[in-house]
Amino acid sequence: MITNISNHIIIKDNFFSETVYKEILIDISRLKFRNRNESVGSDLKNIYQKIYFNVPLNKDHFAVQETINILNGYGLKVTKGDHNYFLSSSHEGASIHNDDARLNCLIYLKGRNLMNSGTGFYDKEEDNYHLRTHVGFKENRGIIFDSKIYHSTTQFEKDSGSRYVMANFFGLEENK
Repeated sequence: MITNISNHIIIKDNFFSETVYKEILIDISRLKFRNRNESVGSDLKNIYQKIYFNVPLNKDHFAVQETINILNGYGLKVTKGDHNYFLSSSHEGASIHNDDARLNCLIYLKGRNLMNSGTGFYDKEEDNYHLRTHVGFKENRGIIFDSKIYHSTTQFEKDSGSRYVMANFFGLEENK
């Protein structure tokens, strides 16, 4: 049971059951991914979005509902959310950021199991970012973390590859 997500990173292999995971792989093979830069506009602060392609998911989508059920099983009471499948490829440089949501649940879906296609987590000291944790890509691996932790894909590193992920951004009802 998780009582407080602040400053936590939780890694869960075999996040989805084999049946649900296979259904998700079929789902992403049938969908049309659109360039994310088109949907966020040409604002220069979003220029890194050009390497991302996404399909928004509504809260009733089977994979979203399964994610919510898994998180509830951990004792996390998630509220409103934003959910997407993403396809991204190798690129130059880290796009270190944190998110507005309270909880991020990132699930690696499809790609080569590579250390440098995963996610890096950073500490910020003044205006500098220092890598503190590096999680490699492995299919059906979920990472649940405090969205305020600075993070970035590591697809800018040598020997990285393309990947499909499911990104879920949630509010969180804190345990009392």
